[in-house]
Amino acid sequence: MAIGRIRKATRHIARYREIFSTLVRYGLADWASRVDYELAKDLLQRQAPPELLSLSTPERIRRALMELGPTFIKFGQVLSVRPDLVGVALADELKLLQTSVTPDPPFEVERIIEAGLGKPLREIFSSFEPEPVASASIGQVHRAWLLTGEKVAVKVRHRDIVQMVNTDVEILADLAGLVEDYVEESRNYRPRETVAQFARTIKREMDFNREARNIRNLAEDLAGEEGLKIPAVYEDLCDSAVLVMEWMDGTPLTRVGELNLSPDETRDIARRGASLYLKMIFVNGYYHADPHPGNILVLPDGSLTLLDFGMMGRLSTRMREYVEDLAGAIISRDSERITRVIVKAGETPQNLDETALGLDMTEFIAYYGSMPLSKIRLFEALNEMVGVIHRHHITLQAEIMMLIKTLVTLDGTARSLAADFNVLSLISPYHERLGGAGAYLRRRLTRASRFYDEIAVFADTAPPALADIIERLRRGTFEVHMEHRGLEHSANRLVFGILTAALFVGSALLLSFKVPPTLLGLSVLGLLGFAGSLFMGVRILWAIMVSGRLE
Repeated sequence: MAIGRIRKATRHIARYREIFSTLVRYGLADWASRVDYELAKDLLQRQAPPELLSLSTPERIRRALMELGPTFIKFGQVLSVRPDLVGVALADELKLLQTSVTPDPPFEVERIIEAGLGKPLREIFSSFEPEPVASASIGQVHRAWLLTGEKVAVKVRHRDIVQMVNTDVEILADLAGLVEDYVEESRNYRPRETVAQFARTIKREMDFNREARNIRNLAEDLAGEEGLKIPAVYEDLCDSAVLVMEWMDGTPLTRVGELNLSPDETRDIARRGASLYLKMIFVNGYYHADPHPGNILVLPDGSLTLLDFGMMGRLSTRMREYVEDLAGAIISRDSERITRVIVKAGETPQNLDETALGLDMTEFIAYYGSMPLSKIRLFEALNEMVGVIHRHHITLQAEIMMLIKTLVTLDGTARSLAADFNVLSLISPYHERLGGAGAYLRRRLTRASRFYDEIAVFADTAPPALADIIERLRRGTFEVHMEHRGLEHSANRLVFGILTAALFVGSALLLSFKVPPTLLGLSVLGLLGFAGSLFMGVRILWAIMVSGRLE
């Protein structure tokens, strides 16, 4: 194991053992037997209980993540958005992960608020409820009243959460590196890249200043939207660990039955909520990315409001073009065009069988294209498409997977209000925008403009660079620097093998010429050298057998 990994393992040895113990108990540590990991050797000898092994693999993974705490639960929630990486079955299971954390005691909450805002609690709030109304993995929410009388929600980051997350992310990165190095079949899932993306995501979520900006930006985008209210943020009372915003007295969609609404009124709420999200996605390109029923409230006047702005989606210009191309291809039922867009928008393996991918997409279009729009279930269609992409080991951009996850959640939320409601029924206003001739022409003009800009940049930078290369060649100062990657183990074994062979040959010569001192007519130095070369030869063969690789 590399020296850096040894240092990290030593620094977090208790947490490493806790993680391995949990993985072993749930039968999820088979991969570790391929790794020379001293910290876990004794744990790997244990057996998982039969009652846990009887569960499906996705369920065992979910339970293990729940047991390992907030960081791993968050990691599972991030993976639930990536069915292209982990498969639809595991992604669906990970969607069941719920975070409910024991809240911090009142004195700790007061200390964090005062440290963040630089004032005693009594100088900020006229009243502050010490018992939280909710406590999740990153923080907890309290109800309070400002000195000026406004009722506010105060979100406070948990104590020591930053240190705990940093430790767990460091361990996850270490484990991801080990898995990717030693478990060849894991490389299609890109463990290192996935953990790096998760580290960026959770560190953004822990910064409440960023969430405050998210709320402000969304409020600006949706200003004037009828029937919608975004909570105001008190920016002078916000910090990376404290967020103060307007309290919204409303009923979450999970309890909409308490309002005693008629079926038509409930359907109208589903329609307004779905229309709002489609506008955010396809018009603004910036959207609230977690539309589950608990995050959408119905206010007393019938307006809607949103909660929890830690996870926001944004489509770059290029990604919006891909999404529009894909939607246009689906609307026009062009399977070849769908295949081209997927290949352009994703990272494909070297051995991708485009013919097989095209056949799968043709079958997909044939099945869903023959259905009336009212009969298509959006979440089923999207999950099936992602399943095809996963089967061909294609990895889509995180922006697109966030969008797919949002649409699937939105469809489920709308159907929880009205079982026969279909989000696709609201897509008509966007049909021309996504698949019409005008949209096609607009995308072509945008790409032509971007191509011209790129050519202009190239024309500005290429001639001086070429002139510099020619001048270096003329002077004889042109240098080429080469870097090898992943050859350390091969070089070490090569040198070790050469030394072993040299020692063996030298010992054979000593024995042949009976170089003194001798014992029973044999050179003692030759015997010692022969024994040493034999030990070294066995050692290198053992290393090759353990790794399963000859390089």
